[in-house]
Amino acid sequence: MNDTCSNSVVWKEEYNIGNFKIDKEHKHLFNLTKEVISLLDTKEEVAFDKLKNIVKSLFKYVSIHFKSEEVHMEKIKYPDIQNHKELHKKMISMLTDLIAELNSLKLEDIQKKIHYFMVEYFVNHIISEDKKIHLYEISINDLRASFKWKDDYKVENLLIDTEHKQLFDIALSAFEVVDDKNRNKKIKSIIVELYDYMKKHFSHEEVFMEKISYPRIEEHKKLHKNIIHTLNEFVKEHSSLDIITFEKELVRIIDISLVRHIILEDRKIMAWEETQVDENIKRN
Repeated sequence: MNDTCSNSVVWKEEYNIGNFKIDKEHKHLFNLTKEVISLLDTKEEVAFDKLKNIVKSLFKYVSIHFKSEEVHMEKIKYPDIQNHKELHKKMISMLTDLIAELNSLKLEDIQKKIHYFMVEYFVNHIISEDKKIHLYEISINDLRASFKWKDDYKVENLLIDTEHKQLFDIALSAFEVVDDKNRNKKIKSIIVELYDYMKKHFSHEEVFMEKISYPRIEEHKKLHKNIIHTLNEFVKEHSSLDIITFEKELVRIIDISLVRHIILEDRKIMAWEETQVDENIKRN
């Protein structure tokens, strides 16, 4: 079986959104998935019936978790609840299709589909959408206290990690001038600095991708452009936002968009570099 799939379906601290109940349910889903992956290393004729039952348990728990999340969104009057529910429906549909196909799939195909669901969809959903729920309900004081760079975000490249941390530090400095009488002028200066530094960082990343012949470089560049565009629009409208909306929008860009990009995309670059190093070692 593919060790890469097995190793990547692991709960990580950076997946925590800050809501104890939701985080606990997310972690349990990862544990169920690890059970499935472990069975994929046994003989097909021995493991298949048990495998089907665990996949069905995974499906059942995903459904329970999504319902729990939706009840919570209704309770806090989350404004984007309908869109979030639609995303839940799409993921439930993916698992429904997988269960319908179980009898006709080889174990390796089941492994790939579960891996794809967890890494490309579920992790993405947690750090892109579920974090927004927590961001909506968190108090501004708790937000200021919790917003920071975390070592969990490291991709283990000194230059890239240093620049990612600097982006957080620049954004954090915007929180420190909220009550200043020259707030708008200082905030604009900080956001422009953030914008310029992010462009500089993305440029460095793109040079690195070219150096290692990263095959998905064009796709990655488009993601950079999207983040830069989002930040550019934020620069234009920041002066019209109230303090709470401004700070939450800034966190959405840095602590959701950028972190999502680091976890889901930048780590793919490092994984690619690692495979190239391994192949060079084998050749030599």
